[in-house]
Amino acid sequence: MKRFTLVSLTCLMSVFSVQAEETEPLPTPLTLEYVLEQPAHMSPSFLRQQASILQAQAQQMEVTAQDSLNFDLQGRLGKREFRNEDQDYNLAALHMGLPLYDFGRTAASEQAWTLDAKANEYRLESIEQQFRLDLMRAYFNVLLTEMRYRVENEAMAIAYVTLDKIREAHELGLASDTELYENEENYQKVLLKRQRALTDLRRLPMLLVNAMGRTDAILPDLTLPELTGPPEALLELEDYLRLALDNNPDILAAKQAYDASQYRVESAQAGARPVIRADAWVGQLSSYPEEREGHWQAQVSIDFPLYDGGLSKSRVDRERAQRLETRAGVFEIEQQIREKIMNLYFQLELLAVEKRAVEASQTAADYNLDYKRAIYENEQQTDLGNAMVRITQTDYDVLEFNLKRALLWAKMQALTGIQNLAEQQKQASE
Repeated sequence: MKRFTLVSLTCLMSVFSVQAEETEPLPTPLTLEYVLEQPAHMSPSFLRQQASILQAQAQQMEVTAQDSLNFDLQGRLGKREFRNEDQDYNLAALHMGLPLYDFGRTAASEQAWTLDAKANEYRLESIEQQFRLDLMRAYFNVLLTEMRYRVENEAMAIAYVTLDKIREAHELGLASDTELYENEENYQKVLLKRQRALTDLRRLPMLLVNAMGRTDAILPDLTLPELTGPPEALLELEDYLRLALDNNPDILAAKQAYDASQYRVESAQAGARPVIRADAWVGQLSSYPEEREGHWQAQVSIDFPLYDGGLSKSRVDRERAQRLETRAGVFEIEQQIREKIMNLYFQLELLAVEKRAVEASQTAADYNLDYKRAIYENEQQTDLGNAMVRITQTDYDVLEFNLKRALLWAKMQALTGIQNLAEQQKQASE
């Protein structure tokens, strides 16, 4: 798991500024490995989570500073009545203060922050995983749209040639109006599908470079990656559910936040307990240092709350309500992850059947092309063009199946929180 190291906001912004000025062209040809290596801060969600981490760090530093040794200069110009006479009551001193013990309030607060920091790291990991999946999906869409355009373009060419022949026959009175209009309608439908494919051929590459945060770049040709799919035999559904509950970063983040909420309740409860602190002053403590206050003073004091009008109770109740809401969040995320795992599992189970269907379609298309070519070579009437379109369509179906298979398995790995899930499953079975 990649960990984000907390840095100052100034350094963070300078890094983003340098990266924003990057104008290097994308490599040709473009590979999936290069795309997936793009920095996750191109994702707005990733940046937003980093901002949350910095805010949490600043809040914790504030709490820590309040409960640490502090120095301050204190001054006063005043008057007071003493023994029935008005006297100067001035002060100029260096003050040093240190909270000694607050019966667990600060310790609970710090423990809550530590758990929240871990939760934020898990959230950051989840966002990065989703960013990689989005890039993979966008990359696959570009590969598919290139093949889809080939299919629709060939189909349009066949429809146009067919329509042209019908028009000539219609002019000679060898084709009816019905045949002409039906072929006109069919051609326009095929043309529309081809134009949609052409639009996607321009649109989807733009979406890919946009997802990469490189809208200034021109997308080069893409290479077909080595695709990693699921193992021959899947585990039981319960095994994947168990792995997800133990390793999914969203679930882990929710559990960390829930544990942190308990420490916040304890911190709020400690707000009604005493606070012991040490203080010292050095300087001119009054206008009469030789007679009364002197030049220094040191003390250990205890502040014991007696009545605060229900303020402490309201804080405890608020934190308990927040803890209940956080608990509901854990249940909700676990439920969502279980649902996603179930849907993915049954899609993965269907892949074996889908693969046989694709292979059968490919075999039939190859046989059909050989058959139609033989008829064509014997100068008999045949729809050889449609057979060729069918071959291209089966090539598209094979590519779509392989990409779908790889993406489904990548989603399963992301949900279970294990990037080498197939290898781990293989080792477990040996």
